Amino acid sequence: MILDFLLALIVFAFIITIVVSAHEFGHFLGAKKTKTKVTEFAIGFPPFIWKKQIGETLFAIGSIPFGGYNKIYGESEPVDNQKDPSSFTSKTTFQKFIIIISGVVGNFLLSILLFYIILFSSNLNSSVGLINPEYKFPFGHQENYLLIGDVREDSPAHLSGINKDEFILEINETRVQSANELNTILEQTKGEVIRVLTKQRETNLETVHTIDNKEAWLGIGYTSIANISYNSNLKDKVFSGAMHTYNFADYSLKTLGGIIADSFKAKDASIATNAIAGPVGIFAITKISLGEGFMHMLNLTAIISLALAITNLLPLPALDGGKCVYLFFQKINPRVFTDELSEKIDSAGFILLMCLGVLIIIKDIFQFKDFIF
Repeated sequence: MILDFLLALIVFAFIITIVVSAHEFGHFLGAKKTKTKVTEFAIGFPPFIWKKQIGETLFAIGSIPFGGYNKIYGESEPVDNQKDPSSFTSKTTFQKFIIIISGVVGNFLLSILLFYIILFSSNLNSSVGLINPEYKFPFGHQENYLLIGDVREDSPAHLSGINKDEFILEINETRVQSANELNTILEQTKGEVIRVLTKQRETNLETVHTIDNKEAWLGIGYTSIANISYNSNLKDKVFSGAMHTYNFADYSLKTLGGIIADSFKAKDASIATNAIAGPVGIFAITKISLGEGFMHMLNLTAIISLALAITNLLPLPALDGGKCVYLFFQKINPRVFTDELSEKIDSAGFILLMCLGVLIIIKDIFQFKDFIF
């Protein structure tokens, strides 16, 4: 058990380091593109196990592998001499925007690259769990299935030979794609003998099971799964990684929006908070996913990178989205919205985000304690 915990911790640290380093490397390239000085770029945190000065930048690898950072001259501590052409403060609004937004772009590009690798290893097919089974992805050919996650002992499904990790395809040759369709068919065939066609998740082996549907109940737990295929035409094949990234972003935003709306409607904040995971929640998901294989871990990395990109686009202080909004106001009235005020707002925002992060960590420990320990 201890070895499993340590292995999960190592993999988790590796994933977080890759995702955060991609973000920081995006900022680094944005700075270089605008000829802004970067004094330090590090993967991991001090104490350093390797460092080397290359030109104006100190490159380093830290011994604490939970992210990375870079220091852009004049950004976090505005320099007095705004005429220094290598400082962040001397740049135009558009150049500052390029530097700030490049971190988000770095995470999007990492997700696209990883999704390309994942899709081409699976014949351009991908399965995504659906919280909302009515959701339709903007790109690709989508088919929904019910994936069996649990089979109750001595239930009709168990007695007929249906197993966990099988898809329900048809009942009496009628396609089943959602829980509503399953329940409707079971009610319509109550008291009859039905034929259930299933497919094994790993081998794709299809089996027909004969079940006496006495009570319109099979005795299974299931999850809605969408299988998305991008191999129908040349455009899908060429842009599959980008399309899949867009699909995931659209699905994540609309699902989160729906959860928040449900939380307000029910006047229950726990509906929204339980759907949000912090570092501890991500570690728990990593630990659960270790047995799924290398490609599954790549998929998790791509999703986390995309989540980081979307989160950083939020217009909140200390996040890239908030900094871009501040640039807009600074352009309108630079006398009021100074670099010094920006630093104060970012510092206050950072403290608030850290406090929120602590609350999420505490929530995750209680929510995922059975998976972590």
